[in-house]
Amino acid sequence: MTARAFTFRTAQGVWINDMRHSAMPHQKWPCVTLDDDAVRDLAACMRLQAEAGFNSVTLFGLLTAQSWNPDLPRTVDRERARRVRAVLAEARSCGLKVLYGLGVYSWGFDEIIARDAAVRGPNPHAMCGSRPESWAWMTRIIDYLLNEFDFGGFHLEASDLGRCSCGDCAPESNTAYYSRLNARTAEYLRKAAPEAMLMVNMCGYLPRGTTVPRQDWPHLIELGRHLDFLVDPGHTSPFIEPAARRDFIQALPCAFGTSGGIWVYPPQRWNRQRWFIPYTARTGRHLEDLHADGGRAVEYYMGPIANPGTEVNIAFGGRKLADVGCDNRDLLSDVLDRLYRPASRTAHRRLVDVFTEAEEAFFAALSPAPADDGRSRGQIHLAPLAGTRTGPPIYLQNAMDAAGREAYRRRLAALLPVVADLENACRSRARVRRIAAALQGALADINRVQPHSATPGT
Repeated sequence: MTARAFTFRTAQGVWINDMRHSAMPHQKWPCVTLDDDAVRDLAACMRLQAEAGFNSVTLFGLLTAQSWNPDLPRTVDRERARRVRAVLAEARSCGLKVLYGLGVYSWGFDEIIARDAAVRGPNPHAMCGSRPESWAWMTRIIDYLLNEFDFGGFHLEASDLGRCSCGDCAPESNTAYYSRLNARTAEYLRKAAPEAMLMVNMCGYLPRGTTVPRQDWPHLIELGRHLDFLVDPGHTSPFIEPAARRDFIQALPCAFGTSGGIWVYPPQRWNRQRWFIPYTARTGRHLEDLHADGGRAVEYYMGPIANPGTEVNIAFGGRKLADVGCDNRDLLSDVLDRLYRPASRTAHRRLVDVFTEAEEAFFAALSPAPADDGRSRGQIHLAPLAGTRTGPPIYLQNAMDAAGREAYRRRLAALLPVVADLENACRSRARVRRIAAALQGALADINRVQPHSATPGT
Protein backbone atom coordinates (compact mmCIF):
# COMPACT_ATOMS: atom_id res chain seq x y z
CA MET A 1 0.00 0.00 0.00
CA THR A 2 1.10 3.57 -0.67
CA ALA A 3 1.05 6.63 1.57
CA ARG A 4 -2.25 7.46 -0.09
CA ALA A 5 -3.96 4.44 1.51
CA PHE A 6 -6.09 4.47 4.65
CA THR A 7 -4.58 2.22 7.31
CA PHE A 8 -7.85 0.80 8.64
CA ARG A 9 -10.16 -0.07 5.77
CA THR A 10 -13.10 -1.71 7.52
CA ALA A 11 -16.27 -2.92 5.87
CA GLN A 12 -19.13 -2.16 8.26
CA GLY A 13 -21.34 -5.18 7.69
CA VAL A 14 -23.56 -4.18 10.58
CA TRP A 15 -26.08 -7.02 11.12
CA ILE A 16 -25.30 -10.30 9.43
CA ASN A 17 -28.44 -10.33 7.24
CA ASP A 18 -27.93 -6.78 5.96
CA MET A 19 -25.76 -8.40 3.27
CA ARG A 20 -28.23 -11.17 2.51
CA HIS A 21 -29.13 -11.52 -1.18
CA SER A 22 -32.81 -12.21 -0.49
CA ALA A 23 -35.40 -10.29 1.48
CA MET A 24 -36.65 -11.39 4.90
CA PRO A 25 -40.11 -9.79 4.72
CA HIS A 26 -41.67 -10.94 7.99
CA GLN A 27 -38.66 -10.85 10.31
CA LYS A 28 -38.29 -8.35 13.12
CA TRP A 29 -35.18 -6.17 12.86
CA PRO A 30 -32.43 -6.99 13.56
CA CYS A 31 -32.80 -10.54 12.32
CA VAL A 32 -29.78 -12.63 13.30
CA THR A 33 -30.76 -15.88 11.63
CA LEU A 34 -27.52 -17.59 10.63
CA ASP A 35 -28.55 -20.20 8.11
CA ASP A 36 -26.72 -21.58 5.09
CA ASP A 37 -28.01 -18.73 2.89
CA ALA A 38 -26.64 -16.13 5.31
CA VAL A 39 -23.23 -17.85 5.40
CA ARG A 40 -23.14 -18.07 1.59
CA ASP A 41 -24.10 -14.42 1.08
CA LEU A 42 -21.65 -13.20 3.73
CA ALA A 43 -18.91 -15.14 1.93
CA ALA A 44 -19.80 -13.54 -1.42
CA CYS A 45 -19.75 -10.06 0.08
CA MET A 46 -16.47 -10.69 1.89
CA ARG A 47 -14.85 -11.82 -1.34
CA LEU A 48 -15.89 -8.55 -2.97
CA GLN A 49 -14.63 -6.59 0.05
CA ALA A 50 -11.23 -8.26 -0.04
CA GLU A 51 -10.87 -7.86 -3.79
CA ALA A 52 -11.73 -4.18 -3.48
CA GLY A 53 -9.09 -3.53 -0.82
CA PHE A 54 -10.81 -3.71 2.57
CA ASN A 55 -8.70 -5.37 5.27
CA SER A 56 -11.36 -6.01 7.94
CA VAL A 57 -15.10 -6.41 8.34
CA THR A 58 -17.40 -5.67 11.29
CA LEU A 59 -20.23 -8.13 11.93
CA PHE A 60 -23.02 -7.74 14.48
CA GLY A 61 -25.33 -10.63 15.33
CA LEU A 62 -23.01 -13.56 14.75
CA LEU A 63 -23.91 -14.88 18.20
CA THR A 64 -26.86 -12.83 19.46
CA ALA A 65 -28.65 -9.49 19.19
CA GLN A 66 -30.50 -8.17 22.25
CA SER A 67 -30.06 -11.03 24.70
CA TRP A 68 -27.14 -13.06 25.91
CA ASN A 69 -28.40 -16.00 27.95
CA PRO A 70 -27.14 -15.49 31.51
CA ASP A 71 -25.70 -18.98 31.14
CA LEU A 72 -23.50 -17.64 28.33
CA PRO A 73 -22.61 -20.88 26.48
CA ARG A 74 -26.31 -21.63 26.08
CA THR A 75 -26.65 -18.53 23.88
CA VAL A 76 -24.96 -20.30 20.97
CA ASP A 77 -25.86 -23.84 20.01
CA ARG A 78 -23.43 -26.22 18.32
CA GLU A 79 -24.79 -25.68 14.79
CA ARG A 80 -24.60 -21.90 15.06
CA ALA A 81 -21.07 -22.08 16.43
CA ARG A 82 -20.12 -24.22 13.43
CA ARG A 83 -21.52 -21.63 11.02
CA VAL A 84 -19.78 -18.77 12.85
CA ARG A 85 -16.46 -20.59 12.50
CA ALA A 86 -17.21 -21.12 8.80
CA VAL A 87 -17.67 -17.37 8.38
CA LEU A 88 -14.40 -16.70 10.22
CA ALA A 89 -12.57 -19.24 8.06
CA GLU A 90 -13.94 -17.65 4.87
CA ALA A 91 -12.79 -14.22 6.04
CA ARG A 92 -9.29 -15.51 6.81
CA SER A 93 -9.07 -17.12 3.38
CA CYS A 94 -9.83 -13.70 1.87
CA GLY A 95 -7.31 -11.90 4.08
CA LEU A 96 -9.95 -10.11 6.17
CA LYS A 97 -10.05 -9.71 9.94
CA VAL A 98 -13.54 -10.11 11.42
CA LEU A 99 -14.27 -7.49 14.07
CA TYR A 100 -16.96 -8.83 16.36
CA GLY A 101 -19.68 -6.23 16.94
CA LEU A 102 -19.66 -6.08 20.73
CA GLY A 103 -22.26 -4.12 22.63
CA VAL A 104 -20.69 -2.47 25.67
CA TYR A 105 -23.19 -2.51 28.57
CA SER A 106 -26.01 -2.54 25.97
CA TRP A 107 -27.00 -4.51 22.83
CA GLY A 108 -27.13 -8.01 24.23
CA PHE A 109 -27.96 -7.44 27.87
CA ASP A 110 -31.77 -7.34 27.95
CA GLU A 111 -32.20 -10.77 29.56
CA ILE A 112 -29.32 -10.23 31.98
CA ILE A 113 -30.83 -6.90 33.06
CA ALA A 114 -34.25 -8.50 33.49
CA ARG A 115 -32.85 -11.28 35.70
CA ASP A 116 -30.13 -9.48 37.67
CA ALA A 117 -31.37 -6.52 39.71
CA ALA A 118 -27.78 -5.66 40.66
CA VAL A 119 -27.07 -4.30 37.15
CA ARG A 120 -30.44 -2.62 36.65
CA GLY A 121 -30.91 1.10 36.19
CA PRO A 122 -33.72 3.11 34.57
CA ASN A 123 -32.88 1.88 31.04
CA PRO A 124 -34.08 -1.71 30.42
CA HIS A 125 -31.64 -2.04 27.51
CA ALA A 126 -28.45 -0.81 29.21
CA MET A 127 -26.70 -1.98 32.37
CA CYS A 128 -25.83 0.61 35.00
CA GLY A 129 -22.41 2.07 34.29
CA SER A 130 -21.60 2.50 37.99
CA ARG A 131 -22.24 -1.00 39.34
CA PRO A 132 -19.39 -3.50 39.77
CA GLU A 133 -21.82 -6.29 38.87
CA SER A 134 -22.23 -4.74 35.40
CA TRP A 135 -18.50 -4.83 34.82
CA ALA A 136 -18.42 -8.44 35.97
CA TRP A 137 -20.96 -9.38 33.28
CA MET A 138 -19.01 -7.43 30.67
CA THR A 139 -15.80 -9.30 31.43
CA ARG A 140 -17.56 -12.69 31.48
CA ILE A 141 -18.81 -12.09 27.96
CA ILE A 142 -15.38 -10.97 26.75
CA ASP A 143 -13.74 -14.03 28.30
CA TYR A 144 -16.32 -16.28 26.62
CA LEU A 145 -15.71 -14.67 23.22
CA LEU A 146 -11.93 -14.92 23.51
CA ASN A 147 -12.03 -18.52 24.69
CA GLU A 148 -14.49 -19.83 22.11
CA PHE A 149 -13.83 -17.91 18.88
CA ASP A 150 -10.88 -16.52 16.98
CA PHE A 151 -12.03 -13.02 16.13
CA GLY A 152 -9.56 -10.60 14.57
CA GLY A 153 -10.76 -7.71 16.70
CA PHE A 154 -13.74 -5.91 18.17
CA HIS A 155 -16.03 -3.06 17.21
CA LEU A 156 -17.07 -1.58 20.56
CA GLU A 157 -20.32 0.33 20.85
CA ALA A 158 -21.80 1.52 24.14
CA SER A 159 -24.26 4.16 23.09
CA ASP A 160 -26.73 3.02 20.43
CA LEU A 161 -29.42 2.06 22.97
CA GLY A 162 -28.81 4.89 25.40
CA ARG A 163 -27.26 4.94 28.86
CA CYS A 164 -27.99 4.58 32.53
CA SER A 165 -29.32 7.79 34.09
CA CYS A 166 -29.34 6.74 37.75
CA GLY A 167 -28.10 9.11 40.41
CA ASP A 168 -24.57 7.74 40.21
CA CYS A 169 -24.30 7.86 36.41
CA ALA A 170 -26.29 10.99 35.59
CA PRO A 171 -23.64 13.59 36.57
CA GLU A 172 -21.33 12.45 33.74
CA SER A 173 -21.77 13.98 30.31
CA ASN A 174 -22.67 11.55 27.53
CA THR A 175 -19.17 11.77 26.06
CA ALA A 176 -17.55 11.16 29.44
CA TYR A 177 -19.87 8.25 30.28
CA TYR A 178 -19.62 6.37 26.99
CA SER A 179 -15.90 6.98 26.66
CA ARG A 180 -15.29 5.61 30.15
CA LEU A 181 -17.19 2.38 29.47
CA ASN A 182 -15.55 1.88 26.08
CA ALA A 183 -12.07 2.67 27.42
CA ARG A 184 -12.35 0.21 30.29
CA THR A 185 -13.57 -2.50 27.93
CA ALA A 186 -10.82 -1.79 25.40
CA GLU A 187 -8.16 -1.82 28.11
CA TYR A 188 -9.36 -5.24 29.30
CA LEU A 189 -9.36 -6.58 25.74
CA ARG A 190 -5.91 -5.17 24.99
CA LYS A 191 -4.41 -7.01 27.96
CA ALA A 192 -6.25 -10.26 27.19
CA ALA A 193 -5.77 -10.19 23.41
CA PRO A 194 -2.84 -7.88 22.51
CA GLU A 195 -3.07 -8.63 18.78
CA ALA A 196 -6.78 -7.87 18.43
CA MET A 197 -7.78 -4.81 16.40
CA LEU A 198 -9.85 -2.50 18.60
CA MET A 199 -12.11 0.33 17.54
CA VAL A 200 -15.04 2.34 18.89
CA ASN A 201 -17.94 3.63 16.86
CA MET A 202 -19.50 6.76 18.39
CA CYS A 203 -22.99 5.80 17.22
CA GLY A 204 -25.48 7.47 19.58
CA TYR A 205 -22.86 9.33 21.62
CA LEU A 206 -24.83 12.56 21.52
CA PRO A 207 -28.34 13.75 20.68
CA ARG A 208 -29.17 14.31 17.02
CA GLY A 209 -27.50 17.36 15.50
CA THR A 210 -25.05 18.07 18.33
CA THR A 211 -21.25 17.96 18.37
CA VAL A 212 -18.72 17.12 21.08
CA PRO A 213 -17.69 20.38 22.79
CA ARG A 214 -13.95 20.95 23.09
CA GLN A 215 -14.11 20.62 26.87
CA ASP A 216 -15.16 16.98 26.34
CA TRP A 217 -12.34 16.16 23.91
CA PRO A 218 -10.07 14.89 26.73
CA HIS A 219 -12.47 11.98 27.32
CA LEU A 220 -12.13 10.88 23.69
CA ILE A 221 -8.37 11.44 23.74
CA GLU A 222 -8.07 9.18 26.78
CA LEU A 223 -10.27 6.60 25.05
CA GLY A 224 -8.00 6.78 22.01
CA ARG A 225 -5.03 5.57 24.06
CA HIS A 226 -6.66 2.13 24.17
CA LEU A 227 -7.77 1.89 20.52
CA ASP A 228 -6.48 1.38 17.03
CA PHE A 229 -9.10 3.75 15.64
CA LEU A 230 -12.17 5.80 16.55
CA VAL A 231 -15.08 6.29 14.13
CA ASP A 232 -17.44 9.26 13.96
CA PRO A 233 -20.25 7.64 11.93
CA GLY A 234 -22.20 10.79 11.08
CA HIS A 235 -25.58 9.13 11.38
CA THR A 236 -27.36 12.48 11.09
CA SER A 237 -24.40 14.84 11.34
CA PRO A 238 -20.76 14.62 12.52
CA PHE A 239 -20.04 14.42 16.25
CA ILE A 240 -16.75 16.20 15.69
CA GLU A 241 -17.29 19.68 14.30
CA PRO A 242 -16.06 19.56 10.68
CA ALA A 243 -14.10 22.80 10.99
CA ALA A 244 -12.28 21.40 14.05
CA ARG A 245 -11.69 17.90 12.71
CA ARG A 246 -8.05 18.44 11.74
CA ASP A 247 -7.23 19.75 15.24
CA PHE A 248 -9.03 16.82 16.85
CA ILE A 249 -7.21 14.27 14.71
CA GLN A 250 -3.86 15.77 15.63
CA ALA A 251 -4.69 15.45 19.34
CA LEU A 252 -6.06 11.88 19.12
CA PRO A 253 -3.57 9.08 20.03
CA CYS A 254 -5.23 6.58 17.64
CA ALA A 255 -6.40 6.81 14.03
CA PHE A 256 -9.63 8.65 13.31
CA GLY A 257 -12.26 7.88 10.71
CA THR A 258 -15.84 8.16 9.50
CA SER A 259 -18.37 5.89 7.81
CA GLY A 260 -17.45 7.19 4.38
CA GLY A 261 -19.50 10.35 4.30
CA ILE A 262 -22.84 8.97 3.17
CA TRP A 263 -24.43 5.55 3.34
CA VAL A 264 -27.68 3.77 2.59
CA TYR A 265 -29.02 1.46 5.28
CA PRO A 266 -30.75 -1.53 3.61
CA PRO A 267 -34.12 -2.71 4.95
CA GLN A 268 -33.85 -6.45 5.58
CA ARG A 269 -37.51 -6.85 4.57
CA TRP A 270 -37.16 -5.26 1.11
CA ASN A 271 -36.58 -6.90 -2.23
CA ARG A 272 -32.91 -6.28 -3.00
CA GLN A 273 -33.71 -4.62 -6.36
CA ARG A 274 -35.98 -1.91 -5.00
CA TRP A 275 -33.60 1.07 -4.98
CA PHE A 276 -30.69 2.35 -7.04
CA ILE A 277 -28.51 4.90 -5.24
CA PRO A 278 -24.86 4.98 -6.32
CA TYR A 279 -22.84 7.57 -4.38
CA THR A 280 -19.27 7.08 -5.57
CA ALA A 281 -18.53 10.70 -6.50
CA ARG A 282 -19.63 12.04 -3.13
CA THR A 283 -17.92 9.29 -1.15
CA GLY A 284 -14.75 9.87 -3.16
CA ARG A 285 -14.70 13.56 -2.32
CA HIS A 286 -15.45 12.86 1.35
CA LEU A 287 -12.55 10.38 1.61
CA GLU A 288 -10.16 12.82 -0.06
CA ASP A 289 -11.16 15.49 2.45
CA LEU A 290 -10.90 13.13 5.42
CA HIS A 291 -7.45 11.92 4.36
CA ALA A 292 -6.25 15.51 3.90
CA ASP A 293 -7.37 16.25 7.48
CA GLY A 294 -5.29 13.32 8.75
CA GLY A 295 -8.00 10.64 8.96
CA ARG A 296 -6.63 7.15 8.36
CA ALA A 297 -9.63 4.92 9.15
CA VAL A 298 -13.06 4.27 7.69
CA GLU A 299 -15.84 1.89 8.67
CA TYR A 300 -17.65 1.82 5.34
CA TYR A 301 -21.24 0.61 5.29
CA MET A 302 -22.12 -2.53 3.38
CA GLY A 303 -25.40 -3.95 2.10
CA PRO A 304 -26.64 -6.64 -0.28
CA ILE A 305 -24.40 -6.91 -3.32
CA ALA A 306 -27.46 -8.19 -5.19
CA ASN A 307 -28.34 -4.48 -5.40
CA PRO A 308 -26.34 -2.97 -8.27
CA GLY A 309 -25.76 0.40 -6.63
CA THR A 310 -24.58 -1.21 -3.41
CA GLU A 311 -22.23 -3.58 -5.22
CA VAL A 312 -20.54 -0.72 -7.08
CA ASN A 313 -20.40 1.51 -3.99
CA ILE A 314 -18.53 -1.26 -2.13
CA ALA A 315 -16.15 -2.05 -4.99
CA PHE A 316 -15.43 1.65 -5.47
CA GLY A 317 -15.06 2.38 -1.74
CA GLY A 318 -12.46 -0.31 -1.09
CA ARG A 319 -10.33 0.82 -4.02
CA LYS A 320 -10.59 4.47 -3.03
CA LEU A 321 -9.50 3.63 0.52
CA ALA A 322 -6.50 1.77 -0.86
CA ASP A 323 -5.45 4.75 -2.99
CA VAL A 324 -7.26 7.96 -2.12
CA GLY A 325 -5.46 9.85 -4.88
CA CYS A 326 -7.27 8.01 -7.67
CA ASP A 327 -9.57 10.14 -9.82
CA ASN A 328 -13.14 9.30 -8.83
CA ARG A 329 -14.61 9.01 -12.32
CA ASP A 330 -11.65 6.97 -13.52
CA LEU A 331 -12.05 4.67 -10.54
CA LEU A 332 -15.78 4.25 -11.18
CA SER A 333 -14.97 3.51 -14.81
CA ASP A 334 -12.51 0.80 -13.78
CA VAL A 335 -14.96 -0.79 -11.33
CA LEU A 336 -17.71 -0.94 -13.94
CA ASP A 337 -15.35 -2.40 -16.51
CA ARG A 338 -14.40 -5.20 -14.08
CA LEU A 339 -17.96 -6.00 -13.02
CA TYR A 340 -19.96 -5.50 -16.22
CA ARG A 341 -17.34 -6.19 -18.92
CA PRO A 342 -18.81 -3.86 -21.57
CA ALA A 343 -18.06 -5.00 -25.10
CA SER A 344 -17.21 -1.58 -26.53
CA ARG A 345 -15.96 1.84 -25.49
CA THR A 346 -19.36 3.30 -26.26
CA ALA A 347 -21.11 0.81 -23.99
CA HIS A 348 -18.54 1.47 -21.27
CA ARG A 349 -19.07 5.23 -21.46
CA ARG A 350 -22.86 4.86 -21.39
CA LEU A 351 -22.63 2.55 -18.38
CA VAL A 352 -20.54 5.10 -16.48
CA ASP A 353 -23.08 7.76 -17.43
CA VAL A 354 -25.93 5.62 -16.01
CA PHE A 355 -24.28 5.41 -12.58
CA THR A 356 -23.25 9.06 -12.63
CA GLU A 357 -26.72 10.24 -13.63
CA ALA A 358 -28.46 8.04 -11.04
CA GLU A 359 -26.29 9.56 -8.30
CA GLU A 360 -26.84 13.13 -9.45
CA ALA A 361 -30.57 12.58 -9.88
CA PHE A 362 -30.97 11.30 -6.32
CA PHE A 363 -29.02 14.03 -4.56
CA ALA A 364 -30.54 16.81 -6.66
CA ALA A 365 -34.01 15.60 -5.63
CA LEU A 366 -33.38 15.86 -1.88
CA SER A 367 -35.08 18.72 -0.10
CA PRO A 368 -33.15 20.69 0.87
CA ALA A 369 -30.29 19.58 -1.38
CA PRO A 370 -27.20 18.75 0.74
CA ALA A 371 -24.12 20.94 0.43
CA ASP A 372 -21.51 19.22 -1.71
CA ASP A 373 -18.64 19.98 0.66
CA GLY A 374 -17.00 16.58 1.15
CA ARG A 375 -18.14 16.39 4.78
CA SER A 376 -20.30 13.72 6.39
CA ARG A 377 -23.94 13.65 5.28
CA GLY A 378 -25.12 10.78 7.44
CA GLN A 379 -27.37 7.89 6.73
CA ILE A 380 -30.23 7.30 4.34
CA HIS A 381 -32.78 4.92 5.85
CA LEU A 382 -34.84 3.54 2.99
CA ALA A 383 -37.65 2.21 5.19
CA PRO A 384 -38.59 1.95 8.89
CA LEU A 385 -36.70 -0.62 10.95
CA ALA A 386 -39.31 -1.36 13.62
CA GLY A 387 -41.89 -4.12 13.46
CA THR A 388 -42.21 -6.96 10.99
CA ARG A 389 -44.00 -5.24 8.08
CA THR A 390 -42.20 -4.31 4.89
CA GLY A 391 -42.56 -0.57 5.52
CA PRO A 392 -43.01 2.39 3.16
CA PRO A 393 -40.15 4.12 1.31
CA ILE A 394 -39.50 6.82 3.88
CA TYR A 395 -36.45 8.01 1.95
CA LEU A 396 -38.84 9.22 -0.76
CA GLN A 397 -41.49 10.49 1.66
CA ASN A 398 -39.30 12.33 4.13
CA ALA A 399 -36.26 13.46 2.16
CA MET A 400 -37.97 14.75 -0.99
CA ASP A 401 -40.87 17.07 -1.66
CA ALA A 402 -43.33 16.47 -4.50
CA ALA A 403 -41.30 18.44 -7.01
CA GLY A 404 -38.14 16.56 -6.07
CA ARG A 405 -39.85 13.18 -6.43
CA GLU A 406 -41.22 14.10 -9.84
CA ALA A 407 -37.80 15.28 -11.03
CA TYR A 408 -36.25 12.10 -9.67
CA ARG A 409 -38.89 9.98 -11.40
CA ARG A 410 -38.27 11.60 -14.76
CA ARG A 411 -34.51 11.21 -14.55
CA LEU A 412 -34.69 7.56 -13.50
CA ALA A 413 -37.28 6.76 -16.18
CA ALA A 414 -34.99 8.26 -18.81
CA LEU A 415 -32.31 5.72 -17.85
CA LEU A 416 -34.50 2.68 -18.56
CA PRO A 417 -34.08 2.61 -22.36
CA VAL A 418 -30.34 3.21 -21.98
CA VAL A 419 -30.05 0.23 -19.65
CA ALA A 420 -32.18 -1.91 -21.97
CA ASP A 421 -29.70 -1.21 -24.79
CA LEU A 422 -26.77 -2.04 -22.51
CA GLU A 423 -27.96 -5.57 -21.75
CA ASN A 424 -26.69 -6.87 -25.08
CA ALA A 425 -23.61 -4.64 -24.96
CA CYS A 426 -22.16 -6.03 -21.72
CA ARG A 427 -20.86 -9.52 -21.06
CA SER A 428 -22.30 -9.53 -17.53
CA ARG A 429 -25.89 -9.33 -18.71
CA ALA A 430 -27.35 -10.45 -15.37
CA ARG A 431 -25.88 -7.38 -13.67
CA VAL A 432 -27.42 -5.09 -16.29
CA ARG A 433 -30.79 -6.74 -15.70
CA ARG A 434 -30.41 -5.99 -11.99
CA ILE A 435 -29.96 -2.30 -12.80
CA ALA A 436 -33.19 -2.34 -14.79
CA ALA A 437 -35.00 -4.12 -11.95
CA ALA A 438 -33.68 -1.62 -9.37
CA LEU A 439 -34.77 1.33 -11.52
CA GLN A 440 -38.23 -0.18 -11.91
CA GLY A 441 -38.39 -0.82 -8.18
CA ALA A 442 -37.52 2.78 -7.33
CA LEU A 443 -39.99 4.12 -9.91
CA ALA A 444 -42.75 1.93 -8.53
CA ASP A 445 -42.11 3.32 -5.05
CA ILE A 446 -42.19 6.90 -6.32
CA ASN A 447 -45.58 6.18 -7.87
CA ARG A 448 -46.83 4.67 -4.60
CA VAL A 449 -45.85 7.83 -2.73
CA GLN A 450 -46.99 10.14 -5.52
CA PRO A 451 -49.74 8.27 -7.41
CA HIS A 452 -50.42 11.11 -9.86
CA SER A 453 -47.01 10.58 -11.47
CA ALA A 454 -46.82 8.92 -14.84
CA THR A 455 -46.20 5.20 -14.99
CA PRO A 456 -42.59 3.96 -14.90
CA GLY A 457 -40.79 4.20 -18.18
CA THR A 458 -42.59 7.29 -19.46
